[in-house]
Amino acid sequence: MGIQELGNFNIKRLRKKAGITQEELAEKIGLTPQGVSNLERNKYMANAETLDKICEVLNITPDVLCRKSISKSSKSDLLLHINSDLEKLSPDQLKQILKIIETFTE
Repeated sequence: MGIQELGNFNIKRLRKKAGITQEELAEKIGLTPQGVSNLERNKYMANAETLDKICEVLNITPDVLCRKSISKSSKSDLLLHINSDLEKLSPDQLKQILKIIETFTE
């Protein structure tokens, strides 16, 4: 699977995971629903501006689109996944997570 195909596959997977329809995503990023469908079916590659909008709507960083599925058994894969998720949190949320982690590491 090439990088374009992987990215487009991840857009579809993450859109569905977020509970967003193609129509809703299209409206939020300025494409037609057919454009989103073509993107997800790997008919074309979105430009950088569109990819930024997609990442904003899906609340992800662009690197997430290029990842193969995470093997949640490897420590390094787990840490990458956790760090990616933590980057999305506010400082207050991070403080709460830190308190939880501290209970496990005492």
